[in-house]
Amino acid sequence: MEVHQLEYFIAVAETGSFSRAAERCHVAQPSLSQQIKKLEQEIGQPLFNRSRKGVSLTEAGQLLLPRAHAILAEIQNIRPNLEREVQEGKGKVSVGFIPTVAPFVLPRVIRSFRTLYPGATLAVHEDLTQALVSGLIEGSLDVAITSLPVHHPLIETDELLTETLMVAIPREHLAAQSDDLTVHELERYPFIALSEMHCLGEQVRAFCSQQNVDLQIVCHTAQLSTVQSCVVLGLGISLVPQALAVSDDSGQVVYRRVTDAVPQRKIAAAWYVRRRLSFLARELIRLVRQEYPQENQPPCA
Repeated sequence: MEVHQLEYFIAVAETGSFSRAAERCHVAQPSLSQQIKKLEQEIGQPLFNRSRKGVSLTEAGQLLLPRAHAILAEIQNIRPNLEREVQEGKGKVSVGFIPTVAPFVLPRVIRSFRTLYPGATLAVHEDLTQALVSGLIEGSLDVAITSLPVHHPLIETDELLTETLMVAIPREHLAAQSDDLTVHELERYPFIALSEMHCLGEQVRAFCSQQNVDLQIVCHTAQLSTVQSCVVLGLGISLVPQALAVSDDSGQVVYRRVTDAVPQRKIAAAWYVRRRLSFLARELIRLVRQEYPQENQPPCA
């Protein structure tokens, strides 16, 4: 059953004539008649009583007519209804976050997203960059929030912000007495390092290598929260995202800047290059940029 067949059927029913219906539909009468016959064959019974006086609906035709009107009305409303539902935020979006970003922005993003789009479904996944890239390509993720660079030809990225890495120091530590540190002062103290399985760990290693800094690493850990705990216990210092400094209200850690060579990372949204970002995915990216902890909030004592 095709849409134009229903249109022809309605035209014949309303005009009572195949010829007038053909004129109304701007098609040749033989073509219209052929399509009506195909429709009758598909339904399995005649839709019109044909006579010299004209045509009238059979019982089957009478039953089909309101259904045909309803089908065409629904088809005509598909586009405006879809546009309205998209703007209202109805639908589903699946997003991935790397573990060194998720704790600082994800709760805020979820709260804002649910407030703005209560009719939407938000699925959240936290994993390493490689797993998020696989999810984007396989289609289980619509968008991922990660840090640059992302080395994959099928992944497109949009840089959202540049984040400074801060030196996390135990409050009673000697280094906490300085307002800022030089990059080579990092060599003087035991260092708590995040595993290079995380892009942040690799970024810290690369930064120190570029600056010819030989860190005294006393602990490798797989979790940023463990890095923070080790700093609190006085086991050493570390380089951590500014978002952690902004979010930390414990008062147990002091955060200082590296003045002569600023370590940074770039936070970005990533998606599969062959997949168009949905309205909800674009809105989620906007919220990440909006809600990411900013420098004017830090509790850096």
